[in-house]
Amino acid sequence: MKKSYLLFALVVAVIAAFAFLMVRPDRLKQKVASDVEKVNARFSPSESIDLSMAMKMITHEPPQMLNPPSEIPALLVYPPSAEDLAKLSGE
Repeated sequence: MKKSYLLFALVVAVIAAFAFLMVRPDRLKQKVASDVEKVNARFSPSESIDLSMAMKMITHEPPQMLNPPSEIPALLVYPPSAEDLAKLSGE
């Protein structure tokens, strides 16, 4: 009686292991297919701005300043010339 239970348990374990090995690749294939689909979705030119720019499907205008800075006054150059020294000293 005890032997038959052990034999039954062994047969069930072997069948379960075999079934697990047969089902596992399907899950793995599904996971790989899902990952490949995710990666391919990232690189579709219609959704990826980087690929669209690289393939020259879209372009952009050069940037423009809406509020350009005022004219910068001339800076003092070192060493100052004789004219600049005269202006600075008030002569």
